[in-house]
Amino acid sequence: MKTVKEGEVRRREILVAARELFVKKGYEQTSVNDILKIVDIAKGTFYYYFASKEEVLEAIILDIVEEGARRAEMILKDKSIPLVSRIMMAIMAQAPEFEGSDEIKEELHKVENAKLERLYLREMLKRMTPILQEPVLEGVDQAIFQMEYPTECIESILLLGHMMFDCDVFEWKMEDYPRKIQAFLCNVERMLGTKEGQLKELMGMFGQLS
Repeated sequence: MKTVKEGEVRRREILVAARELFVKKGYEQTSVNDILKIVDIAKGTFYYYFASKEEVLEAIILDIVEEGARRAEMILKDKSIPLVSRIMMAIMAQAPEFEGSDEIKEELHKVENAKLERLYLREMLKRMTPILQEPVLEGVDQAIFQMEYPTECIESILLLGHMMFDCDVFEWKMEDYPRKIQAFLCNVERMLGTKEGQLKELMGMFGQLS
């Protein structure tokens, strides 16, 4: 048992060091040797845990998904927040919050890293859909939401939010965002089958003014 625990600690040390280096130097500029120097391990030890630098980045992405899921779970536990606001805050909590997260996201969204983007989307949907299912079904039971396909509705909202606001695919100007956010919230209202204007008050959560 001690050996297993020590192995988990060593693997975590490698991930922490790699994340820090990817943020500071960039993924392409960071070598396996750079990681070895910080963690102070032999190359063989590194390859015992990870087959490549890309596999390290994949593990970091899975960590980001898990961190977002845990933030969402904490938000959803707070019954003092209205149900609809809780659900939207949980969805928005998927954006990475650690220092330098923009650099990791930039690497993730590069065209040549489409495999990593797919990994993030697959794991994020797999982790977040069950978390959101209970509060969404609660909303259906309370007649707050009207929908036929709750699971698919959650998946669609998660994917739409990610594509519109996390990927920077469209390269919108800053002044475009208030309208895009309003459109997103309007479409989410329709997908959830909730009353018009229900989500308008959530504009401030996006750091924008309506």
